[in-house]
Amino acid sequence: MRLRKGGIDIFYIDESHDRKVYVVTAVAVPFLRQIEGQWTLVWENHLGAAKSWRKRMKNSYDVPRKKELHGNVLASGRGHFLGGKHNFKKPKANAVYRRILEDIDFLPESSVMTASTNRGRFLYGKDRLEAALTALFQRLRNKCIDSNVNAITFFDQGHPEYRKLYRQAQVYLPTGSKYGSSTRNLPLSMFTKDGNEKDSKHCLFTQTADLVAYSAFLKLKGERGELEAWQKKLRLENLYDSIPAKLLNIAVSHSGDGIVRY
Repeated sequence: MRLRKGGIDIFYIDESHDRKVYVVTAVAVPFLRQIEGQWTLVWENHLGAAKSWRKRMKNSYDVPRKKELHGNVLASGRGHFLGGKHNFKKPKANAVYRRILEDIDFLPESSVMTASTNRGRFLYGKDRLEAALTALFQRLRNKCIDSNVNAITFFDQGHPEYRKLYRQAQVYLPTGSKYGSSTRNLPLSMFTKDGNEKDSKHCLFTQTADLVAYSAFLKLKGERGELEAWQKKLRLENLYDSIPAKLLNIAVSHSGDGIVRY
């Protein structure tokens, strides 16, 4: 495998789901770029910006810098995010959640993409989370082609099925009609290494994917009319819209919001 001219990206992937709706989100972070004719590791620049994001979170909302971010926990007013000892009330918790999403400035443009499916909807013979991952892998491949980069993946720890599906996609990834006819095999041939696992507690980028995935999950639940009463009251179907539009890879779907729906 030859290194592509655009360099290398790292995709951090996390999910959010219930028994009906399955969502997976990837955020792309540049790792290697050619600058002034020399290959340069740029990943640390984005990490430094992510650390500044957490510092602002601490200064503005008293969310401890080492507190692991989970969208579903924060949105529900649990998790002791206030000073590491107390819970925000739900309206405040979701106001903070919105501000956190608005302030994601350490990701490049078009770096956030999400795929979703509903239980019972099949994609190439797969359903639920497997179908959503298949759809996401297709979009990751397209992004690599568009940016002319190689890529590495990191999944949240504790999901061995991710690695299995990723390994399969490196060899066989059907692409074409979602009903399985007239498909072509377009594998993740530009992805290097096996799928990696990362404890999200120690990874700001995986936590970012989690925050985006849960906000997308709420948006999709809202479209289905399945939000809980308190979620409707707080208009959590609009939480996803707090993400800066320039970060969303709108090319992945016809909806123009960076979410693939199956």
